[in-house]
Amino acid sequence: MAEFGAHVIKVEPPTGDITRHRAPFAHDQPHPEGSLQYLYLNTAKRSITLHVGCQAGMRLFEALIQHVDVVISDHPAPAPAIVLSEHELIYTCIRPFGLDGPHADWPSTELTMQALGGVMAIVGDPDRPPVQLGGEQASYVGGLNAAVATLLALEAREHTGRGQVIDISIQESLLTILGNIPILYSHLATVARRIGSRHHRTHPTAIYPCRDGYVGIAVQTPQQWEALCLLVDQPELLVDPCFTTGVQRAERADELDAMLLPWFLARTRQEVMLACQARRIPVGLSCTIPELLDDPQYNASGFFQDIDHPSTGTVRYPGGAFQMPSTSGALTRAPLLGEQNMRVYAGWLGISPHEQARLRSQGVL
Repeated sequence: MAEFGAHVIKVEPPTGDITRHRAPFAHDQPHPEGSLQYLYLNTAKRSITLHVGCQAGMRLFEALIQHVDVVISDHPAPAPAIVLSEHELIYTCIRPFGLDGPHADWPSTELTMQALGGVMAIVGDPDRPPVQLGGEQASYVGGLNAAVATLLALEAREHTGRGQVIDISIQESLLTILGNIPILYSHLATVARRIGSRHHRTHPTAIYPCRDGYVGIAVQTPQQWEALCLLVDQPELLVDPCFTTGVQRAERADELDAMLLPWFLARTRQEVMLACQARRIPVGLSCTIPELLDDPQYNASGFFQDIDHPSTGTVRYPGGAFQMPSTSGALTRAPLLGEQNMRVYAGWLGISPHEQARLRSQGVL
């Protein structure tokens, strides 16, 4: 939202958001202004400090929200009464299990959310334990749903004049990315199983090793299957009745892989990718992070942006996943802790520097 023009103010406790204290840090020096995760997640935002857990802090918070359109929170407390009364505020709450239900107050982490959201049940090899997706996918999926819901609520307010409370459950958000898997069980009592990188209805759809790493390939049409057989110089596979359809090839995937593997192992990832793409066979090399930063496709679109910060110097950041040239601009750096305190508290609430200093001494700001 900040990248596309919204004025986003991050309300942090006086000690700073927890991610300010989370490694890795710039230059390997732990510092609240040097957490690379915080700097990435908070580009283009502004920061004020406020202890909302005390009475004075909550009064200030309720005064502040008179000046905004949206509040996005991960706090378990219910929305202030002002939300649905005289102020047309949109209050978006993101919680592991939502605001209600028997698990609403359960603590949770990325690992437990992926487990309870059903994702881990379908990720990994069939003969090994479930696998967690890399990164913090649960949090990001919940955040994406919150962003979309908030934008829709803003649009609805244009027609109704009313704000509303949006209840985002990260567990439910994860369930939505399982596609038709819950439906298969509901209607056919079919339980999806872990199948690694393969596909249960067609093959070859898999990860193959090459001389210098791995590629992912997905043959899904008869034309692609024919092109692959000719590419690997095994035209006899085209007339073998055991490999006519994708389902047949999936049923005999181990046998087929043993025949294809030597061709992949004799080539680099780049050689495989270029050869396959030239024949319209979907394939991509498994990129390392350094390769992503140098990838010509990302760089052609200007996806990565270099941002200077007083604590880190210049760092390359991922940009937005979509482009709106008439709305978005260059990313700006993440804020220093409480950097906009004076501007917000004095400009919005008329609190003098002297009074702000007193509130800081009391742990409110």
